[in-house]
Amino acid sequence: MNSEGLKTTTSNSSKEISDKNSFFVINIFGAELYEKPSLGSKLITRITVGERIVAEKIVETKQSIHIGEGLQLHGHFIKVRHQVCSGFIHSSDLTTFKPQLEQVYDGVLIPDLKGALKHKTTETRIEHYNNKPYEVEEIISTYEHVVHTYTDFNDGFENTYLYKHMGLNEVYHQLPVHNPKIDITSKGNFILMPEFIEKKDNQYIFKGIGITRSMAIIKNQDGQFLMSSLDCP
Repeated sequence: MNSEGLKTTTSNSSKEISDKNSFFVINIFGAELYEKPSLGSKLITRITVGERIVAEKIVETKQSIHIGEGLQLHGHFIKVRHQVCSGFIHSSDLTTFKPQLEQVYDGVLIPDLKGALKHKTTETRIEHYNNKPYEVEEIISTYEHVVHTYTDFNDGFENTYLYKHMGLNEVYHQLPVHNPKIDITSKGNFILMPEFIEKKDNQYIFKGIGITRSMAIIKNQDGQFLMSSLDCP
């Protein structure tokens, strides 16, 4: 999460910060509002994805959201007032980038962080497989915060999303956004989150859903994160 300008404190101490510090919920399941700055504290409510909150103060702790072996979302706690409730949200559920909310199914919203489209280009190249040449087409769409590259391999296609100036928590919460899969049940409709499998070197690997065979979040040498997915219809 981009939190430039925020003043954090250590050892569970806290300090008041300015009301100009606004955040947005990016967890598709909602941000959990805790009674105290602890993941083991009583859960008061969930704040809906896309909602704007203003921080009253932040409390730096060393508690992380555990996704799986090798993948933890680090952060601190932010004290907020939500309607009539006051409590603490783990910062991994938040971003300073204002998301574009899109309804992908009845009652299911996703927070898209791409921003405005700047320009789009199409490129072709020749690749060889089994000593045969194949033409590969790439469509590169540059957005305010993301560079999306779509590559057509004839028998499948790859999508990559390069995120500018975003942390692992923000990219992780974008996993179900670009090709959302919906679970329709008698209890309601829910978006499916890709299942984390393992971490290999600089890659966080996830299990694909449907025609999506594989997904990964890759940390580049420059520290930026790239999300990739391979689809085979």
